[in-house]
Amino acid sequence: MRFGLWLPIGLFLLLILFPATSPAIVADRIMAVVDREVIALSDVQKYREVFLKKRDADDSAALEEIIDQTLLLAEARKLEILPPPDDEIARVYKKLRLRFGRPETFELLKTRLALTDDEIKERIKQQLLIDQLIEQRIHFFVFVTPAEIGAYYQDHPGEFKNQTQEAARKAIQEIRTAEKAQLKLKDYLDRLRAKANIRINRPPPE
Repeated sequence: MRFGLWLPIGLFLLLILFPATSPAIVADRIMAVVDREVIALSDVQKYREVFLKKRDADDSAALEEIIDQTLLLAEARKLEILPPPDDEIARVYKKLRLRFGRPETFELLKTRLALTDDEIKERIKQQLLIDQLIEQRIHFFVFVTPAEIGAYYQDHPGEFKNQTQEAARKAIQEIRTAEKAQLKLKDYLDRLRAKANIRINRPPPE
């Protein structure tokens, strides 16, 4: 259940929780609390600018995604999913850097956000744990029947011009698997949110 809650916060909290702030982040405040996990404004800013793939997303969208990931990460730890190997974390980190083009662009972004390599690698580690959870608890239980493939082929003739149903089977199976997995994940998250104590700190109206 989500609750609107305004939590006033002073400079002392900024100094205690986030001592390595940069001039770009002049103040910090609590955006949400998920069970006992605090999500600060700086967390949202870092996630939105570095990890969120939708470049036009705002802080609200980033916060919602962080809440989902916090819940999924707690489940992954509860199920004792094994952490990813260091070489996999390094591979994903390298791929992330390449998204920003020139190395100096990425370094400037890290400086502006007071973001360290250790923080980035920890976030990557958490995401890989979540990916394993989704694979084990969601994708493993998604099945696409031949009837579903035939129905999709008939309903989307423009997508498979000059292809037989058999030739299009693999592509359709991937599409329907992704669609069904997304619905299962949404249902899974809805159930996790319903059980969690989520308090969102909404600013007062201007």
